Amino acid sequence: MTREEELITRWIDGELGTEEKIEFNKLYKLKPDYYESYNNLGKNLNDQGKSKEALQALNKALSLKPDYAEAYNNMGNVLAEQNNLEKAIGLFKKALLFKPQDYYVYFNLGNT
Repeated sequence: MTREEELITRWIDGELGTEEKIEFNKLYKLKPDYYESYNNLGKNLNDQGKSKEALQALNKALSLKPDYAEAYNNMGNVLAEQNNLEKAIGLFKKALLFKPQDYYVYFNLGNT
């Protein structure tokens, strides 16, 4: 787990100490266009069962990098878990347009 992922997880769990809160806020304020952070945030929020917030974070990642296959894949996973299968399949297919060799996407598409 990267430091960023650790901070996100601890933020979601409400376990950030004072110094960690400062570090977390700096990460997002100094790099507001850091699409990978929003993708990681979306994944972690979804893991915590916060699908609405996860979709918001993933949409932000895609607004910053519209060809970001990983975010399409993660968004597809969120929608598949909500049983929104048609949209999930569309997102997996879109991910493959940008990263056609990504076996995770093929796996998710096959399971959906």
